[in-house]
Amino acid sequence: MKEIEKIELNEWLSELKAYQRNSIEALIESYGEEEAAEKWITSNGPSNNVPFGGESNRDTKPFFERFKVEFGKFICGHPDYEEYRKKLGAESPIIKSTYIAIISAALGATLGFTATLLAPAVAILLASVGKMGLNAYCQGLEI
Repeated sequence: MKEIEKIELNEWLSELKAYQRNSIEALIESYGEEEAAEKWITSNGPSNNVPFGGESNRDTKPFFERFKVEFGKFICGHPDYEEYRKKLGAESPIIKSTYIAIISAALGATLGFTATLLAPAVAILLASVGKMGLNAYCQGLEI
């Protein structure tokens, strides 16, 4: 995969729907970037509803860890995501909305989660990869 440009987080977030952007920005302000992504991904929704899967007291941390593993596999070249990366390879320069959409769709298909719900967390992690560089991000990941 080609290097992810250093694009500021607010530029990645500008590609999201307004309700996503406003909510994730509030989470980032309160918790910082990675914890905001985790809270977004692992939210159980309204407190009076039983979350997907029917368990009300489930530990959501493993799901976020799995999300990060799959994101790393996508970004760092794992063959499971080769077809999706080919779609991104045709984009030059990076079109932020396309990157968010394709990565969210790929991870959603693997994780059984809708792409729309993954998009804010994907945008945050893309900004992180851009800040540190692809090689630095991928170093030490086991994919």
